[in-house]
Amino acid sequence: MLTGQTIIDQFEQFAPRSLAVPGDPVGIQIGDATRPVHTVLVTLDVRPEVVEEAIQLNADMIFAHHPAVFRPAANLDFADPQNRMYGRLIEHGILVYAAHTNLDRATGGMNDWLANAMGLTQIRPFIATGDEANMGRIGDLAEPMRLDHWASTLKARFDLQGLRVIATDLTRPVQTVAVLGGDGGKFYRDAQAAGADVYVTGDVYYHTAHEMLAADIPVIDPGHHIEAIMKAQVRARLIDWAQSEDWPVQVIASQLSTDPFHFM
Repeated sequence: MLTGQTIIDQFEQFAPRSLAVPGDPVGIQIGDATRPVHTVLVTLDVRPEVVEEAIQLNADMIFAHHPAVFRPAANLDFADPQNRMYGRLIEHGILVYAAHTNLDRATGGMNDWLANAMGLTQIRPFIATGDEANMGRIGDLAEPMRLDHWASTLKARFDLQGLRVIATDLTRPVQTVAVLGGDGGKFYRDAQAAGADVYVTGDVYYHTAHEMLAADIPVIDPGHHIEAIMKAQVRARLIDWAQSEDWPVQVIASQLSTDPFHFM
């Protein structure tokens, strides 16, 4: 019998919870890991529509990047949509597990996937110290490229409706690229110190963008949702383990976009 705990134990050999930034609520979010698992749904976010997708698929487990319970609930009044979602998960006995900053920091994890998807070579970490050490990646393009052309390349590569570019000169050449998935605006100085010509990260704050301009480090903000790359990557890894360990399990990547933004 394959249990959720068996899957979790195998995964945490690859991305141990000890890699997570202190205070990050990784691990089991909801459910009983000792129960059998036949179907796993992999998603970036645990949202009500994803939970309904899991129910329709008869999934026993949701594997997410972003924790479902990021902030403690003040109550379990189901009039609140978030609480109602928790209720649906419990009602259907679905185990929810999240690998967040431990997956970001893991060798061969989130930021390596992003760097590889960008076509970078000579990939290595660029944040060297502190709780976030080994979080981001830096690497090189095969040839220098104009900043605006590189931004267009990223937009096409990640199938984005739009992105934001913070720069004083859109025509300047870039070749060394730093990337940190998610909300990484505060690390722009680390990217610059590591020799990046451009830094790619999401959720850049307005006033931080002014600081980036003053520091003369071009930054591209493609949004947080590019981390959805993890759906296919985690699915592939779980399938590899299922084949090697003879797990009787089906692994499905969520077909839903959980990006909350539309570009008009």
